[in-house]
Amino acid sequence: MGLERDWLGGSLFRSMIFEAATLLNEKREEIDFLNVYPVPDGDTGTNMALTLLAAAKEVERCSSDSVGDLAAAAAKGSLMGARGNSGVILSQLLRGFAQPLQDRDKAAISDLAKALQDASATAYKAVMRPVEGTMLTVARYAAEAGKQAVKKETDVVTWWKLVLEAAEEGLAETKTMLPALADAGVVDAGGQGVVTILRGAYAALARGESPAADGVPSMSEVAAVPATTQIGIREVESIEFRYCTELIVTGSDIPLDALRDKLAALGDSLLVVGDREAAKVHVHTNHPGRALEICGEYGEMLEIQVNNMAEQNRQASRRSQQPETNGSRPPSPDIDPGITQGPEGMAEEKEMGIVAVALGDGWKTLFQGLGVDVVLNGGQTMNPSTEELIEAIEKVPADRVIVLPNNKNVIFAAEQAAKVVNKQVAVVHTPGLQHGVAAAAVFDESLEFGELVKRMEAASRDVISGEVTYAVRDTTTDGVQINKRDYIGLEQGRVMVAGKDLVSTTKELVRRLLSKRKAEIVSLFYGRDVIQTAARELLQQLRAEFPDPEWELYEGGQPLYYYLVAVE
Repeated sequence: MGLERDWLGGSLFRSMIFEAATLLNEKREEIDFLNVYPVPDGDTGTNMALTLLAAAKEVERCSSDSVGDLAAAAAKGSLMGARGNSGVILSQLLRGFAQPLQDRDKAAISDLAKALQDASATAYKAVMRPVEGTMLTVARYAAEAGKQAVKKETDVVTWWKLVLEAAEEGLAETKTMLPALADAGVVDAGGQGVVTILRGAYAALARGESPAADGVPSMSEVAAVPATTQIGIREVESIEFRYCTELIVTGSDIPLDALRDKLAALGDSLLVVGDREAAKVHVHTNHPGRALEICGEYGEMLEIQVNNMAEQNRQASRRSQQPETNGSRPPSPDIDPGITQGPEGMAEEKEMGIVAVALGDGWKTLFQGLGVDVVLNGGQTMNPSTEELIEAIEKVPADRVIVLPNNKNVIFAAEQAAKVVNKQVAVVHTPGLQHGVAAAAVFDESLEFGELVKRMEAASRDVISGEVTYAVRDTTTDGVQINKRDYIGLEQGRVMVAGKDLVSTTKELVRRLLSKRKAEIVSLFYGRDVIQTAARELLQQLRAEFPDPEWELYEGGQPLYYYLVAVE
């Protein structure tokens, strides 16, 4: 079974990863609900679950029964699949965990204790300003307990139980470390995710059996998780390269640059990432057979997928033409690769380009109108993975690329993606879509790259942003008493006002925002649940109350948030 009193074998370690991924996936909605703010966009559980599922799939592909090889596979899979801040931090925990296990066919308790310590240290180091009362704290409690338990325990199951109990203690302590958690009456969501992972791993360890890998749900089986691989429908005739070709190439010495160069002549949307033992390949081409021949020259091919995008578009177009029912919109087409280009398609090679993350058709149109080369579908509740961000960056026809994450929970993943690609990439810290539009508006290709990045950063910082959404539970947050289903107005993520009426709540939020500074321009971006006439009427009322600023109204089409506000 791979388990003795004082060591852990690869077969059981594999089962621990599978069990942890499965349990986290089952509990993701409960973890999402632990959002400090009672807004309907909690996604910590979903991000962590998708990240760990990506790790589990990489472990599933690994043919080795070495603990070191399997831990390395989990680290690699989690990095490419990381979504959101919590997912990126989880990938760093797994990366640190794998480091001391290199070349270990089996792991002693002392090895596992060192792995937990390195996991914690790596995650803390990866975060620019670590905050206690988060998943970092829970991981640290687990690591410290593991280190102490080595001195008195020789049984792996007992040792892991002590680690789990310490993590649970650390999770309970998060309430006392962060007043926001205490006010909201919840523990840290990321910390709950870490405990869930450890609990799932312990269940497999205590059982001492090795269930089959098919116990891990596939990404397509993850229920109720919005896919980021959605774009607007393109005309069939505009698709120059019709076949989306994806696969994994495994071998002993894969020259990534050589493989990339050979495939580059076959089409576009080329992605070749990985290492010399395993590479993920993605290309749009009219010659998928030739692409497979080239890949076959470098190693064994796994998980081959060839999809006719022209046919997918025809089917999606037919679906989109069906009448809407019950006021709902038709479902978005599920088309690879989740990327929308500018209206002119891919331009010729240029000096600099931009990637922007956006959610909502109106926002995509706005960014395209500002010259953004690639708009990646994502944002609140739909954080793109590191791999998807890499693909978007690679798609820009420039060697220097600026990324606008447009969501505070995407910034970390974007920074990880920037380290992987063979381009000069700068991530402008745009915590919201309003900040991203302001940054994109000052893009000037005539400027030196570093100077341009500073200019866009300054434009982002100059925006005071507001959001209007609704509460998903009763709570007191930031001193504001909130009832479930109240409309709530936030200033740059902080709750400022709550009320029963959408218009009154929005107007009060705008009043608070305008009290902060003398505004020259105020922009309102209405979401998909607001009709245009209602938005125009609100704008007229605000203009009458505040005649000095210039007022602008845009259709954003964002979900969950009725209005996004930008004060400049």
